[in-house]
Amino acid sequence: MLTGLANFSMQGRWQAAMVIAAMSLMALAIPPVSYLASGIIALGTLRAGPKEGITVVAIATIVFAIAATFLLNQPHITGLFLISSWLPVYGVTLILGYTRSLAVSLLVTAGIGLLLVVGAYIVLPDPAAWWLQMMGPFVEMLQAQPDWQLEQAETESFVAALSSMMTGLIFAGLFTNVVLGLLLGRAWQADLYNQGGFAEEFQQLQLGKGPAIITVAVALSALLPGAGFAIMQDCLPILLVLFAVQGVAVVHAVVRSQQKHKAWLIVMYILLLIMMPQMVFLLALIGVLEQWFNFRQRSVEHGE
Repeated sequence: MLTGLANFSMQGRWQAAMVIAAMSLMALAIPPVSYLASGIIALGTLRAGPKEGITVVAIATIVFAIAATFLLNQPHITGLFLISSWLPVYGVTLILGYTRSLAVSLLVTAGIGLLLVVGAYIVLPDPAAWWLQMMGPFVEMLQAQPDWQLEQAETESFVAALSSMMTGLIFAGLFTNVVLGLLLGRAWQADLYNQGGFAEEFQQLQLGKGPAIITVAVALSALLPGAGFAIMQDCLPILLVLFAVQGVAVVHAVVRSQQKHKAWLIVMYILLLIMMPQMVFLLALIGVLEQWFNFRQRSVEHGE
């Protein structure tokens, strides 16, 4: 089904733009659908080149703006999708196209994400306080609900904890959308034009010891008390998602080299959906340790 969607999108720029706009509209109700729109942008750019890619994004912007105006009376959300999703995916796809390196593309994207976190702290001296203020009306609405069970003190404690994590979670969410869009687009490209090419490329992904050391250092800093380390706490989710991708690549490679049943991969993805924080941390840990222990090579040698 998804390959059919990708194949339809590659029949012309208008088809691709219509799919991007339609998937983005659906994402307002089902957010993960936005990954499909991002994947179509990546696929079109990788296959047809930068000029065609930006043309498709421009047409999709117009189509989505018209639909959002007439269906939702909210044309402004077009800019939100354009800035937070479509243009970042297009940009990182250009990096992949020019470097021919999935690892470089992911690392550059993570670096940009970290710079945005730093930028947030420059613009907002206390991002947690800003988020706390922004969530005020929403919290009041929740407390007014008759089935809201938390006491006021418990609610305030929960919201304070959430506001301290919001900057990192928001940028990690944007980073995840870009990365999944890029991977999906690259997988579609291989599926349509080079069967099996993406599996080999993805399973050989190697992010390197340098980024792994930075991730460990940021993780340890995030555990330290004090407002001075808040920025590390907000940088950490991006790095965890980055190395979780590495961890997924390791698991795929090990399952393949050990000739295990694909049910192992299905279980991993199901657990990732229902236990996302724990699984992201576990996969990131695998991804970091891979840089020194080389689980994939050990698996190949064991299989022989």
